[in-house]
Amino acid sequence: MLSLFKHLALYLVLVTAIVTSFSPDQSSFDAYGLKLAANDILLVESLPSQYSFLLRLAPFNYSLTCTLGYSSSNQYVYAVALAAQMQANSTIRFVFIGVNTKTNVPFIGLLDYTGISGAAYVATTKTSQKNTFPCDGWSVDNYRIHNFNQFVYGESDVDNNINFYVVAVEPMGKFAYAFTQGFLLLYNLQTDNVSIQLGNLTWPDSSFLPHAADVSENLLIVVLGYVGDSSSKYTPCAYLLKISGLNLTVLETWIYTPPTSTSWQASLTNWNADTYSAKYDMSVSINDAESQVLLGIQITNTIVLLNINQTSTTFLLPPQTLSNGKGIGMGKTVDWLDENTSLVLVNTYSLSYVWSASQIFTYNMNTNHNFTIVSIIPNTQQTLAPGIGPILISLVGTQSGVIILLDSQGNYYIILPTPLGDTSDTSTNLVSSNLPCMPGTFSSAFNIQPCSLCPENYSTFGLTGQVSCELCASNAFCPLGAAFGNVSASSLLTSTNQAAAYPLPPQSVQFENILMENMFTISFSSSNRCLLVSPLFWVLISMLLGILIALVMTILKYCATHPLGKKTRRGLKQFFKHFDLIGEGDLWIGGIASFAILILVIFAYVFSNGYFYRYPIEKISGNATFACDLTLSNAQFSTRLMSLMVSPKADELPIFELLNAQLFTLHVDFVNTFFSCTDVTLTQIKDINLPLPISSCNSSDGSLSLAAILPSHGVNLQFLLAGINTIGGIRLALEGSGTQQENDILQASYTLVDITFAQAFSASGLLLTQQPSFTFQLTKMINRTYPLTEDGQTQLSGIWMPYVSTDINDIFVNENDDQEENSCTGGLRVVSKQSNELCSVAFDKLMVRVKSVLRLNSFMDASLAGVRNET
Repeated sequence: MLSLFKHLALYLVLVTAIVTSFSPDQSSFDAYGLKLAANDILLVESLPSQYSFLLRLAPFNYSLTCTLGYSSSNQYVYAVALAAQMQANSTIRFVFIGVNTKTNVPFIGLLDYTGISGAAYVATTKTSQKNTFPCDGWSVDNYRIHNFNQFVYGESDVDNNINFYVVAVEPMGKFAYAFTQGFLLLYNLQTDNVSIQLGNLTWPDSSFLPHAADVSENLLIVVLGYVGDSSSKYTPCAYLLKISGLNLTVLETWIYTPPTSTSWQASLTNWNADTYSAKYDMSVSINDAESQVLLGIQITNTIVLLNINQTSTTFLLPPQTLSNGKGIGMGKTVDWLDENTSLVLVNTYSLSYVWSASQIFTYNMNTNHNFTIVSIIPNTQQTLAPGIGPILISLVGTQSGVIILLDSQGNYYIILPTPLGDTSDTSTNLVSSNLPCMPGTFSSAFNIQPCSLCPENYSTFGLTGQVSCELCASNAFCPLGAAFGNVSASSLLTSTNQAAAYPLPPQSVQFENILMENMFTISFSSSNRCLLVSPLFWVLISMLLGILIALVMTILKYCATHPLGKKTRRGLKQFFKHFDLIGEGDLWIGGIASFAILILVIFAYVFSNGYFYRYPIEKISGNATFACDLTLSNAQFSTRLMSLMVSPKADELPIFELLNAQLFTLHVDFVNTFFSCTDVTLTQIKDINLPLPISSCNSSDGSLSLAAILPSHGVNLQFLLAGINTIGGIRLALEGSGTQQENDILQASYTLVDITFAQAFSASGLLLTQQPSFTFQLTKMINRTYPLTEDGQTQLSGIWMPYVSTDINDIFVNENDDQEENSCTGGLRVVSKQSNELCSVAFDKLMVRVKSVLRLNSFMDASLAGVRNET
């Protein structure tokens, strides 16, 4: 029985050992710590699945790469660390920490390099031999490993949680510091001595689990982690430590506070946070020049900027914070590019930790310590090479401005700073190359940033690799990022539209009423011309003359005694009796009145004759000089919408057929751009993309103009532009030739009108986005004009009325929006389609119509004439 008990106890011990054994996922580069470290001398990456380190010496534009195995295959390396200010004459070394997977014992290690430096090798070696770098300077015999058997890894050990084990090297590379919940290490790299300090005697809160650490030049250390048990609110915490001899002392504590008590961050708890998960990763980086520390807390999607008072060695509150909304991932890694520029790895994860995007944000912190975006990688000019990404898990910035990115598969990419006038091309290889700034952009600093767009009214005048922009010519079209500064603003940015509104119908539709209105009205508010064409005005003049004559006749009758006077009166009386149309020759006064009537008749004839030929409006030329209203026309108009499901009438069918058969030519003008004809390809998007020929193309004067014959009226086209050149404005034009035909049977003539439509788009202070989309809405408009005479032909004319549908706010962007695009090609999408629900129908009513050309005095109203507009 005792023997059985011993065997059972042994079994339980073995089971316990198996359960608590440290078994990390060695295929993951995003577990337990930073697997990448770099400075201006060395790049080192831990390769857990290969039990080795990848080591690459500078200069990084040469492949001075070696691989060295761990000192033991039982080692799992949490993280690697380097001195930020390592010099060319310094000892090349790196520090690493981890846990032995066989013994569960944590360790810290050091490896020195004893070979030729990268710079010396490049300087003394022939070009043909530089790809065969000797790796004998890296030797497993040079490993120095320190194991800590008293702190054996155990998941159930609440006071010694080694899931969170971080390391940092002070800038000059003399000391390394490692931190866990249970212990702190001070590693003298020159003497290879390690001092141990217990965590429960150092941390103000013994539940503190460190996630990241950094060391300043004056040996101040910031350790970032969180405090609390699994049932408490998630509480990130940063400690400011000072080194005194071999002791580490906490001087200041900063506790994270959610934006509000009701924010989503306030609902986070520590549940399962004591077990390592990448979503709880944090980062910290100290800016010695400005006494600042930048914290990244990705579970709260927040970065925090703290200032350090060097005199009192305390944090200055309140801090500056920046959040990326409700999600996870901002601040996965943070670093400083220079004293005023910070780097932040912003991953976008859902709250269930599903990845969707990775971006490197560069912030300028010089303005009141606020976060001002300088650039975003990837962007239009700097797309990531096929061998890197898409999920980025770490970044490192060196003192000289080099940036190294690490993706989730362990691939790294080196972005080198470029001289003035260039940008870093990150689209190929494993190391960036220099690329001259394209026209419309400039670079005035030695860095890794994309070229800046020329501000509005400035340009590089088609030149590449510029360090500044020059003022554009006066009256030139010079938007943001203008490639040329002498493009005429009126050359290709004019719009043409054949659509014209019908005149408003007159209030009176009966000719008798119209005639009366024009015969017996006098307009004093208009010009003197209205008086001269007013019949009533001349009637009044004649009446005044008649009154004067009647007065003379009265004087001659009663006052004249001379025979000549009486004779004159008899002559005038006889004269006016001959013109008496009222009394049929009996009254001389009727003759005077007849002159007024004659004036009215003459004016009525002139008005009626002129008004009669003011139809149709398509053939009206000149003004209506016979009336006060110069726009007077012999027509009435009305419009309505009609379903296309209604079949056209027999006499309308030919004009529909002409419209459906009309060929369209699409013209596209890209205004103020460096793109040329060789950069453009055209495809028709259907079930598969079909290449479509470009009928003509011209690239001159800073603009690209091309034309293509559309295969149908309903088509989806895509213009692909190879490159990332800027485009200031765009004009879309549609052309189609017209024709005429007659049908004697239907007594109708049909006219298909030429299309000459163009619409230009531009926006002040903006440039065209990389993926603009336009939709042509094509509307059939058919006009029916009844004949002026009963035996004449009905005229039907048809025209397509295009309308370009888009949103200016969607197709034009500013410089910040342009940075967020990351395509290496541009594309224009044009959709042409007919509306298929309604048609617009207009009715044109002839108000004066002659029955017979020989009977000009016979008028009648025409029947309602239909004008069909199809949408």
